[in-house]
Amino acid sequence: MIAARAKFPWPPSGLSPNGSQGNFHGKARLASAYKARCWLLLREKGKAIRPLPEGAAVARVIVTYCPPPRVSRYDFDNMGKRMKQAFDALAEAIGVDDADWPVMVLQRGERCKAGAVIVEVEVAG
Repeated sequence: MIAARAKFPWPPSGLSPNGSQGNFHGKARLASAYKARCWLLLREKGKAIRPLPEGAAVARVIVTYCPPPRVSRYDFDNMGKRMKQAFDALAEAIGVDDADWPVMVLQRGERCKAGAVIVEVEVAG
């Protein structure tokens, strides 16, 4: 059963662990800003993600990457690292540390205008 579904903006390329991204402080500011943006989306009125019920366990998390048209290629390893702040924001919102997510399914979705990452949290039972 899907307990939570979130649609995050495509993560900034500056969060990529590959290549030179400039100084550490610039990357840290970008990471902080992306997490804050994701957190606000999770708290948006009418779409707020609520904590899972007491004792509920995450069975799996399904991540669908829907790239913007300008992105020709991406690899799942790099995208996972770019999404760290969004996963952290979601973990805080549902009240289950992402270290306790036993299975993550990564899949490629259709391209969309601005790009998006759709994350669905399934619970056992």
